[in-house]
Amino acid sequence: MSEPIDFGGRPVYLKEDDDDEKIINYVALILSVVALISTFAQLFQQYLATATGYSNCGEPVMGEWHKTKKRTLRASELRFEVQFETPVIFVCAPTNTRGPIRDKPILFVKGSPESLKDTKTLLPDEEVKRAEAAKASSSSSRVHTADNERATWVTMLSQLQSMERQSQQWQQEHYGKNPPPKDNPLPQVTFDNHTLAIAMQAKKRSWDNMPTDVTKPYATTTICHILEIAAMMGIYWQEFDRAKGKYRAEGNGYILTGTNVADLGLTFTFQICGKSKFQENRVIPADDVKDFCCGFVPTVFQATKKDNRRIDWPNEDSKDLSKLQFGSLNEIAETMVLMDCNTNTANYFREKNTSAKHNHLFPIPFELLGMLSKTIHIRNSAFRTLPNPTPYRWDKNFFNLRRLIREFWRKMQDSEEIPPTSQFQDLLQDSKNVVDEIQRDKKSETPGYSMPLLNTLHDTIDKCDNFIKDADLELIRMVLREHFQKVLKMINEEEDGEQPKRRESTGEENVRAERFSELQFASPETRQEVFMELYFYSVLPDVRTKAVMSYQRRQSSGDALSMRPPSIRSRRDSLDTLPENPLSEPTTSHGLGIPQHPLPPAAKTFSSPTLAPPTSPGVPALHISTPTAQAGFPGGILDKTTSLDSSASDIWCTLIFRMLCWLLLHDFDKKDVQIPKSELLGNRLPVYIL
Repeated sequence: MSEPIDFGGRPVYLKEDDDDEKIINYVALILSVVALISTFAQLFQQYLATATGYSNCGEPVMGEWHKTKKRTLRASELRFEVQFETPVIFVCAPTNTRGPIRDKPILFVKGSPESLKDTKTLLPDEEVKRAEAAKASSSSSRVHTADNERATWVTMLSQLQSMERQSQQWQQEHYGKNPPPKDNPLPQVTFDNHTLAIAMQAKKRSWDNMPTDVTKPYATTTICHILEIAAMMGIYWQEFDRAKGKYRAEGNGYILTGTNVADLGLTFTFQICGKSKFQENRVIPADDVKDFCCGFVPTVFQATKKDNRRIDWPNEDSKDLSKLQFGSLNEIAETMVLMDCNTNTANYFREKNTSAKHNHLFPIPFELLGMLSKTIHIRNSAFRTLPNPTPYRWDKNFFNLRRLIREFWRKMQDSEEIPPTSQFQDLLQDSKNVVDEIQRDKKSETPGYSMPLLNTLHDTIDKCDNFIKDADLELIRMVLREHFQKVLKMINEEEDGEQPKRRESTGEENVRAERFSELQFASPETRQEVFMELYFYSVLPDVRTKAVMSYQRRQSSGDALSMRPPSIRSRRDSLDTLPENPLSEPTTSHGLGIPQHPLPPAAKTFSSPTLAPPTSPGVPALHISTPTAQAGFPGGILDKTTSLDSSASDIWCTLIFRMLCWLLLHDFDKKDVQIPKSELLGNRLPVYIL
């Protein structure tokens, strides 16, 4: 027995069995409490386990966006719901205040620290440092390049921020290498001067709505915006098959692949496969780039008011020259029809016509592109690259635009075929200024894209645009039509294998080039000279004569269509079937003695032959105004026909000069070609980036 215990003055002896029982009770109590706690913990864990997808929204997957994840208790369902935010990415102007999500702030990708914070994005270097720190703190060794748990849209946002920062830094360095004149400082282009930018809005999502086959949060955009984002990053499409659901684009160190996912839709993944560069190859951040992505080209005839057809009616056939289609061979053929070219010219571009030729020094559609496209370049900016809107490669290894401009200037000096009008004198001076600036550009710190050269080209194109907008639009269309009919006919009807007649040092004057096939035999030094000889001495006289005749025929016919802009589709017979010696037929089908071939170069009086009277009283005669004086012509005498000849020559020379300057001011990636997708311009089909 144990020692007695005083209990009310009486000794009480406890038995050892009572002590053991008490210990057992304490132990049982402790075990019960532990079991109760375990039960509650298990129950709580089961409730937490109902938060499906929470572990899929961690930092390794979503980066800084993982801070938006949270569990929300659904008491009525006795479970937790996982909510998180992902971006809705779109492309717009920096001044845009309306996004796809109402009452949500728009966050722009600017490359600045504030933009990085707002968009919850890290630059690629910061991403690498954080990954290396995580690797060092982990007990298990991992290869960073093998990590595939991160959502690819997080990587894309990081690269987009890097694109903005890197390109802005390069442009600042470019300004430093091109100091502006002290009396005329150049305003530097900043992000606020851009009209095209990457923007996003945060959208709250629930894991309950995630498709079963998707294990990572996804970002949302649209099919037209993914095309624009790819173009801005220098990624060009190599496969775009909507029927089979296969999409693949690559370039500038990136790969973008797309496929259809069940219960979700069209999804894309973004991957890094090499080094990227955002310097002189940066796509011009201008709104018109959206059109180029889908094979459309806005022209100088487009109204200044913003064109809403991109959203309202993107698939409607163009009925004017304000926007041209270049995305496929058939679309180029339709563009030729839009310019009233004859059937043979349009058929050269039909996909079924596999034997047709479309090149001289470069593909002919680029020539039309340079003649009519709006100037996309931003003044005082060094960015020149555009998405290629044509199915042809832009390979500058076979020609030299600077030499072409120099040869254009020389032919303007030497040519006796061009009347010395005021526009001729302006072109002569402008071409000389460009040639001089090209020579100075060679000695600059940034040869090829010095700021003075780019601004000179931009100013020169603006002058050409002013002349084109003030000229007779109907005559412009006639010149365009006859020019491309003549060039394509010469290229496709020449016999291959003929040896050139010139470029041999014989001590005598060289014979002028007569066929485009001679370009194949010309050396790189003389190739540009041969090209300009063909244009000035073979193309221009024929184009001028037929364009004036077509214009006069249309004006004298009294057709109501002649009063409409040159954009209206009105088919006219081509003049390519006229006799070789048009002077042998003194009258046209209207009974008008309209001159049909260029005046003799030696004449230099540019006086028109006397018009014959109508062959029948029922055919109206062409009204000829009284001769008027015009400066620059011997004797100062011009009649209406000669004035039209001069106008046609001025238009042709202006279009050719503008084409050369535009192509030198802008550039295209050599590997970039357009895959037909014009129907996707402004298309808002939702797509997802995993």
